[in-house]
Amino acid sequence: MDTHLMIGVAVMLGLIGIAASRDLLRRLREQQPQLVPIKVERPADLSTQRRDR
Repeated sequence: MDTHLMIGVAVMLGLIGIAASRDLLRRLREQQPQLVPIKVERPADLSTQRRDR
């Protein structure tokens, strides 16, 4: 094969690889779990509970 053709094929494969890896990285970044606020019920006052014992 011609040297220029081989170089052209290598460049094209490299560009395809770069595009594919960028796409995969973008998908992984979008799929990260998002934090969700959770309501927690706490006792009214811990100091009054200790005194009652």
